[in-house]
Amino acid sequence: MTLLLYIFISKRKPPLAWLSLLLVITEIIAVNTLIAHYGAATNPFAIILLVPLVVGLVLLPLPAATFTLIVSTLAQLFQLSTGAQITQHGMAQHAANMVWGFILTSFLLAAVIGYFRWQLNQQNSAIRQLRERQLRNEQLLAIGTAAAQLTHDAATPIQTIHLLLEEFEETQDPAYIKETKDQVERLTRLLSAWRDVADDVRESRITQYHSHELLDALRHSLALARPEAQISWHIQDESKILTADRTLLPALTNIVINACENAFSDGDCDCTVEVATTSTADHWVLVLKNPVGNLTHTALNMLGTQLVESDKGAGMGAVLSNATIEKFKGSVTWRIAEDSPLPVLETTVTLPVSP
Repeated sequence: MTLLLYIFISKRKPPLAWLSLLLVITEIIAVNTLIAHYGAATNPFAIILLVPLVVGLVLLPLPAATFTLIVSTLAQLFQLSTGAQITQHGMAQHAANMVWGFILTSFLLAAVIGYFRWQLNQQNSAIRQLRERQLRNEQLLAIGTAAAQLTHDAATPIQTIHLLLEEFEETQDPAYIKETKDQVERLTRLLSAWRDVADDVRESRITQYHSHELLDALRHSLALARPEAQISWHIQDESKILTADRTLLPALTNIVINACENAFSDGDCDCTVEVATTSTADHWVLVLKNPVGNLTHTALNMLGTQLVESDKGAGMGAVLSNATIEKFKGSVTWRIAEDSPLPVLETTVTLPVSP
């Protein structure tokens, strides 16, 4: 009871093992001495001796719990030496039987509690293994997402290289060779970035990004990936700190590229994509607006969660980007803006900020 009272008052886990053992042993000796002085085993309150024993068997490590059982047994055997205090005929044998019954009950309790502790340890071991597998699965998912993102991003320069080689075969113009080298360098940078991503995920490295530096890197990535894209930036000056790994930038880049490709596919309207940032005390928000043509509400509700048939990256690309953002406790939402005369898709990326 002393140990339980200490835990309740301090509202903490049990103290050090030696201190817990000292509290339990002191209580066992004190209560046994008190009961022995007032009738020993014939005292109707002798059952209270099981309380500190059970506390010790449950909360103490196995060696300390075994020592507690031994001390409790010896203290009960000490009760047999108090038989001279029992004056009524036949009570001495009854008291001895009570003591041996108490000792037998103590060992049965120890066996039952030991069995349940063994089961609990088995379950805790299974839970630890499950957590380790979950961590590995999360790492594999992150690397798989990064690999799929690389495949998605590398598709364009590979296709461009193929077209440039065809043009060079027809015209023999050396300018196409230079453009091909530029695309090869872009692929090299993508592979290098993917290796950095894989290393970060494997080693669980987390980076703190300043929002303005992240936006500068995002602009640079878009200038390389989509130099022809018309993007109108509306940036808030306040800088926030974001915590993520290297998969964040490719995910944001892919989201903006999807918006640019959707806008470019609607040739009859303005192809400009508006990108704005806002922030609150707890979140940093990136909002994109781009014209959209034949996006149905069914496909809109499936964006980011299920694969949607799309040749503009709004299908698999949206799922990959959404999975990456969610990994950093953020969210991506899509909706059709109602305050615009033309259909406009509004994409909102929300990420938590670090204090």
